[in-house]
Amino acid sequence: MLSARLPEVDQSVSIETLLGVAAQATDILNQIRDAMLEPYPRKSAPTFTSAQVASLCGVDKQRFQYLTTKGDLPAGTSKGAGRSKEFSLEEALTWIRATKERTRRPEHKRGRIVTVANFKGGVAKTTTAVSAAQALTLLGRRVLVIDCDPQGTTTQLCGWAPDAEISDDQTLLPLIYGDRETLHYAVQETYWHNLDLIPASSSLFDAEFEIPAKVLNDSTFEFWEILRKGLMPLANEYDAIVIDTPPALSYLTINALLASDAILLPCPPEALDFASSTQFWHLFADIAKKLPGVLEQKRFDFVNVIMTKAKSDDVSRVVRGWLQKAYGDRVLPFEIPESTVPKGASAQLSTVYDLSKPDGSTAAYNRFKEPLDRLAEHLDAQFVRAWNQTED
Repeated sequence: MLSARLPEVDQSVSIETLLGVAAQATDILNQIRDAMLEPYPRKSAPTFTSAQVASLCGVDKQRFQYLTTKGDLPAGTSKGAGRSKEFSLEEALTWIRATKERTRRPEHKRGRIVTVANFKGGVAKTTTAVSAAQALTLLGRRVLVIDCDPQGTTTQLCGWAPDAEISDDQTLLPLIYGDRETLHYAVQETYWHNLDLIPASSSLFDAEFEIPAKVLNDSTFEFWEILRKGLMPLANEYDAIVIDTPPALSYLTINALLASDAILLPCPPEALDFASSTQFWHLFADIAKKLPGVLEQKRFDFVNVIMTKAKSDDVSRVVRGWLQKAYGDRVLPFEIPESTVPKGASAQLSTVYDLSKPDGSTAAYNRFKEPLDRLAEHLDAQFVRAWNQTED
């Protein structure tokens, strides 16, 4: 039997050809953006029912109904006789701030900075970062997300199309070039109330050339301090700052880690992901201890590992044991399961928090969302503890 063979044609590709491929792909992307990407400002925040707002506020239905009659809080919008009222995200957050008994950030304390990092891709790092940021706003916090990944997926999830709507001077690049001293210039509002963004675009990859060039020109240049110095003047304006990093231990990742007060490492309970996580800590620690003053002065509020994309098979159970032995109580006591829910949401460039109602099984939706709620509660508790202990 003769086997089918592909025609023997020249498969070589020049850089010029790749530029043509990129231009064609960009043209197609621009044509389908309205239907697929829903970038800012077309992406809209979810709405909430009375029951959902009451749950977010931690009050029962009767108490909620009573409070709506007093006229001090948003009453929502009626959607017809016999139907629950609908509340916008901003209205829901107003209710949360007014009714939720949660420690507020003292005026003389800055927001805490957590970096979500893992130099292996496909571990749900970006989804975890943006979901945690959204969930923190639902606890009444004001949050800033910083996208350090030139791929710009975080930027997409926050409602902006990176290369179509984000210019170089809206990213970290002006700070890295030395043209700006603080990051105030880069902050963008998003469709999600109380959630701001410092976006990324593919041009941010230039940082990986610019930073070492500065080091070559000046051996005393503290390249690891660029982000921290630019970010600190902003920190008093937010309760929490969440930094998403590229899947690499790059100059940007090192800057993010050393600018942060805490590290969250998402890690699926899979053998290769576990092995990669050990390499991450080794490499980061080896680099950090060689930087002047870092080993003696740098301390993190907390460092946690959260299991993501967790399956219930035998292999995953074995790797869970490895993670527990390796990291002890740094592994959070809840995990984000493998689920079709984030896949459905990501197809719309959304997170589970963007969905006004479950897209499919309510049980599956709740199973996926509940550990993310717990993650936000954990992060918030750590922020409060730091505010009570730190002097800054």
